[in-house]
Amino acid sequence: MYKPPRPQSILLVDDNDVNRQLVRHILADTYPLVYEAADGNECLATLQKYDIDLVLLDLNMPEKSGFEVLTELQRNGAKRNPAVIVVSADSDPASISRTFQLGAADYVTTPFNRYELLARVHTHLALHNREQELEERVQERTAELMETNRRLQETHGQLLQAEKMVSLGQLAAGVAHEINNPVGYISSNMDTLRAYFDDLLAVLDAYQETEESINNIQIKDELQELKCRLNLDFLKEDIPHLVDESLQGVRRVKQIVADLKGFSHPEQQEWQQVDLHDTINSALNIVHGQLKYKAEVVKQFGELPPIECIAPQINQVLVNLLVNAGQAIEGRGTITLVTGLATDIKTRVAGDAVFVSVSDTGIGMSADTQMRIFDPFFTSKPVGEGTGLGLSVSYGIIENHRGEILVDSRPQQGSCFTLILPVTQTGAGPGH
Repeated sequence: MYKPPRPQSILLVDDNDVNRQLVRHILADTYPLVYEAADGNECLATLQKYDIDLVLLDLNMPEKSGFEVLTELQRNGAKRNPAVIVVSADSDPASISRTFQLGAADYVTTPFNRYELLARVHTHLALHNREQELEERVQERTAELMETNRRLQETHGQLLQAEKMVSLGQLAAGVAHEINNPVGYISSNMDTLRAYFDDLLAVLDAYQETEESINNIQIKDELQELKCRLNLDFLKEDIPHLVDESLQGVRRVKQIVADLKGFSHPEQQEWQQVDLHDTINSALNIVHGQLKYKAEVVKQFGELPPIECIAPQINQVLVNLLVNAGQAIEGRGTITLVTGLATDIKTRVAGDAVFVSVSDTGIGMSADTQMRIFDPFFTSKPVGEGTGLGLSVSYGIIENHRGEILVDSRPQQGSCFTLILPVTQTGAGPGH
């Protein structure tokens, strides 16, 4: 970025008014921005207040000498370190050597030649300005490198997280496969158990019908006592309920395993005709454990035609939106899912389309955050809770489906993400 040149500034420091007037007169035509100080303390105060490029410094002054000023400058007491030319009648080599040791750039003894002074001033101003430019460029470059390094570290962390997610997906697929086998045994055995119980119940009913024909009063009393003690009527009624509830639980486990297997392979590229409501329910199954203590889930489903999509990828998007919605809620709130035809929604999606909206009663987002939420690695969540990749990946998936994501949010008023997807993917290739 171009920066217009700043006027070069010079500070005259001398306790003699006549000397200051003389030097100012010499400099006036070439360097109009000249400040004056009558002693060392005033010199240091001026350096704190203004950006000075060059100091013409006398050595022998009351209160604070030129040597003391140079010492203070070495301690970085000034706002900006200027170049210093000592202008003094002291021609003692020891004094001259001492000033250079304290950081002076040059030494001019009085009386001096006008043109020599101007030449030295010009040279040291040029050197000083060049030094300042280089220092600023180094600082800017250092800041850029630090920012690049920060981004690299952040990216490295995100890549590690992504690798963990890949490993987690592989692990989930393996676990799902391992769970499927015993769940299959349980389901089959429960079905068989129910059939066996029905047979036993038929036999028991037959025995009960013949009970009245038993002539032995003692045996009849013992049977009646046993039925009362075992609460036979309750068992006959309750056991089928227990079996049905167990079968229902097994079916839920099988559904979760199936959903988990689908979610662990979002890289699948097969376009299919999909019931979007089944995909939503699958996503809800996956995040049920995270949402059940955070929010009540309300479903307002409309009539939808099957849509052409890559089901695991849409599932991934919905899971991400649902998890984000849950994390945005402080305490307990509500997550509402609405579906329907996108006939009344202003969208750039061409042709027939459907929509799914996921809204929450969470903390909402500012306008600035909404502008950045789809940027890779951007996250407004605390460290460790967000990778900054979820919404970026989701955006890419919906774009590949020729769809659109709309966001509506206000701080402290919740957020609503609306997915708009075309019904058909005419001309779409694998992965689009």
